[in-house]
Amino acid sequence: MEIVIQLIGIAAMLGSVLSFQCNKHKSIMIMQIIATALFGIQYYFLGAFTGMALDAVGIVRDVVFYHKDKKWAQSVWWTVLFAVAMAVVGIITYQNYISLLMIVAMVLNTVSFSFTKPKLVRSTILISSPFLLVYNILTGSWGGVINEAFSEVSSLVGLLRYDVKKNKKESE
Repeated sequence: MEIVIQLIGIAAMLGSVLSFQCNKHKSIMIMQIIATALFGIQYYFLGAFTGMALDAVGIVRDVVFYHKDKKWAQSVWWTVLFAVAMAVVGIITYQNYISLLMIVAMVLNTVSFSFTKPKLVRSTILISSPFLLVYNILTGSWGGVINEAFSEVSSLVGLLRYDVKKNKKESE
């Protein structure tokens, strides 16, 4: 069963890493929905219930943020609502100090995914990723550990590929 649990995390990792190579907000969000769902399942099997519950909220958040091009989803109040929901659900499912890492990371991710510009998503994810890296080490999610290492590198590559390169061309 342990191998299956870790394979779920690796599948989630692939979706997450690929999301940062997307250059459209909707594509990033689709891949994040898939990855978040798979990580939630893995956290359940690992007994990391704070991670599982926050990922459930994260799926709903990501669906709303996917629709940022629609008027109903553009309000900044969605970001506030989901950040507060992350904190409340995190407190309700609090297991130990490790839960705090996930709570902080998911609140930061909520702010990050509220941005529609891929450059902002890629750069702000660099802030939350270290919290998730430590959470995944401590809960035994090896797919999650690999994911955060790749997310950091992938976000940096995406920034260089789309943003630094673009700024360089514009200044020439």
